[in-house]
Amino acid sequence: MDRRNFLDLLARGTSLGLLLKFSPLGMLEFVRAQSSANPFPRALLVDKAGNPFKLSSLKPHEPYVFTYPFAATPNILVNVDAELAPVDVKMPDGKNYRWTGGVGKSKSVVAYTSICPHGYSYAAPNLGAMGYYKPEGNRGARMVCCSHLSAFDVTKGGEVKGGPAPHALAAVVLEYDPAKDEAYATGFLGNPQFDEFFRAQAQNLRDLFRTTARAREEVAKATVLPYAEHTKVPTTCPVLG
Repeated sequence: MDRRNFLDLLARGTSLGLLLKFSPLGMLEFVRAQSSANPFPRALLVDKAGNPFKLSSLKPHEPYVFTYPFAATPNILVNVDAELAPVDVKMPDGKNYRWTGGVGKSKSVVAYTSICPHGYSYAAPNLGAMGYYKPEGNRGARMVCCSHLSAFDVTKGGEVKGGPAPHALAAVVLEYDPAKDEAYATGFLGNPQFDEFFRAQAQNLRDLFRTTARAREEVAKATVLPYAEHTKVPTTCPVLG
């Protein structure tokens, strides 16, 4: 039973208790995650030609970017080349949530907002403050904000591994269709802090989009681009943790 069928059954009046009684453990993971999700309109991931993006085309540790749910809010998509299991993510307010792990045929694909929860720097088209760093030595895969060196473990739901970030990086909820090898973005787990981001980056967004309204336009289809094509000036920095 997938997410859409589960919601359809609920809408038709089937009790949650009955569904859980006859559903696998994966459905319990779904319910736990959805209880803390920030839903947004569903958007299909597409390539530059507008065709559905195939997750199996992602090469290991090569980051891609897609903007969602707004034109000005880019996310980083990457295949970490390892199956990722669900984990509990701790938040400072005590409202912890369940990150549901990797998606795709090998359950190795993840996506996170590129907005740092510390100072709201991000992977902007004119300056890529937030970037992906593949595993090295004993250190796992990380996303790092070069503004203040906040580092996040992308294999553990975006938990903070170093720097001043107050909480985990918000994870994009990806609804994966294994028959088509396609995915939809449907929302976020954690706190994406979009209102704070739009306030902090107001001038930069006006420079990029001319108006706040254009920056806040909702994305109907999320175009996936290599990180190097999205960001003209990527940054690199030491990785803490």
